[in-house]
Amino acid sequence: MAAKIKLQRKGAKNKPFYRVVVQDESAARDGRVIEILGQYDPRFEPSLFEVDKEKTKEWLSKGAEPTEKVRILLGKAGILPPVDLAALPKRKPKAEAKAEKPPEAAKAEEKPKEEEKAKAEEAKEEKPAEEAKGGEEEKAQEQAQEEQT
Repeated sequence: MAAKIKLQRKGAKNKPFYRVVVQDESAARDGRVIEILGQYDPRFEPSLFEVDKEKTKEWLSKGAEPTEKVRILLGKAGILPPVDLAALPKRKPKAEAKAEKPPEAAKAEEKPKEEEKAKAEEAKEEKPAEEAKGGEEEKAQEQAQEEQT
C-alpha cells in the first residue's frame, strides 16, 4: 500500500476548505482516510495552512509522497525545502488549449462527419425506392454499416 499526502475537499459550494490527509494512493479524493494531518483554507488572506509537523515528518519518513499542491504548501510551511514556483510548468486554461489546436487538425476532424452526413442523406433518399422492392437490400446495407461502426 503506497500512501499519499493529499488534500481532501470539504466545505460548501464555492466555499472550499481542505483537510490535509494521508490516504492510499488509489483511494478517491473523498475516500477512506488513514490519518488527518491538518487543514488548508485558501479563502483567507494569507491562506490558512495548519499541519501537525511531527505527524507529517513521520509519514514522510515512512515513504508517503505528497501531491504537487501539498508539496508546495509543505515547502511554504518549512517542513520540506521550498519549491521554486517559477520553475514549475504553467497549466493553460481549457479555452486556450482548444484555441491552440491547429486549424488543419480541426478541419480533418470535421471532414469525416460531413461525409457521414452526406451518406445518411443519400440513404434517406433511396429508402422510398427500396421499400417498394421489399427492403431486403436496405436491411443488408444497414447490417454492413453497423458492422463497420
